[in-house]
Amino acid sequence: MNDRDNLIYDSKPALRKPYVICGLNGSFNGGNVSVDGVNYFINQFDGVKFAEMPASRYHIYQIPGVETLRPVFKMQDGLIVESQLPVNQFHYAVNPGSEHDLILFHGEEPSLNWEEYADTIVNLACEFGAERLYMMCGILDMTPYTREPLISCTCTDAKVKQEMDNYHVTFSNREGPASYGQMLIYACKKKGLEGVNFTVRVPCYPDFNVFLGESPKSLKAILVRLKDLMHYDMNFEKLDSMIKEMEGKLNFVRQQNPDFNTFIEELEKKYTEMPYRESLDISPSDAVRLAEEFLKNNEG
Repeated sequence: MNDRDNLIYDSKPALRKPYVICGLNGSFNGGNVSVDGVNYFINQFDGVKFAEMPASRYHIYQIPGVETLRPVFKMQDGLIVESQLPVNQFHYAVNPGSEHDLILFHGEEPSLNWEEYADTIVNLACEFGAERLYMMCGILDMTPYTREPLISCTCTDAKVKQEMDNYHVTFSNREGPASYGQMLIYACKKKGLEGVNFTVRVPCYPDFNVFLGESPKSLKAILVRLKDLMHYDMNFEKLDSMIKEMEGKLNFVRQQNPDFNTFIEELEKKYTEMPYRESLDISPSDAVRLAEEFLKNNEG
């Protein structure tokens, strides 16, 4: 294991023009979209950890009045049997079915050294010849769970924005304190790396004490766009099952609570939906594979 500045490397994999996917636990992880999103990639493409950023450099374990980042320990008979500390880890995944590999970053939104944290991620991306960086965020909003979640977008430049316009997103006009996703896009812009920050709406109904710890529908809204943007083959069966289960539970609440049902109906009337259909585009390598299969099956 080699230390270099504020990175600790386990290995230096050889990667082909990787895409970088980032997910952070923090203030813009509504519905756990950001963390679940990067973990979806790690699990589906067998991500392998190859580097990390030391937690002590970027995180304060205890700040009065806010959610704590203290390490979590599990004890049995006076012995510590499990430990859970904040992590900022890079995984990689090699995908022979694509022209691009993946770098997957899973971390905690930093308490300290914001610019250094973002610059470290972007510098690593550039060192491995990354093609583009994508960040996933979720924000709680009173939107109807029955409709397609809206996604807003922040881009590094006009060229990237023009491309994103094909993926049924809105573009942020907000002025105020930055999300960390926006901070990463700012770091990309400084370095000349293309970057996109997706922020998806996550249904939240505080008047009825309904908060979604996980929002599979919001997560899928981002993932289907990334699938098409990167020309990756992804399986959403598990996610579709989770969406069906979640909507079934909320439909049951509507049946039992007329006020909640009326509330959702009013939200539906006011909601402007931007439905997105998955593209049928395929990567050049997939096109070659399908052509070979066609010729093989039609040799006669």
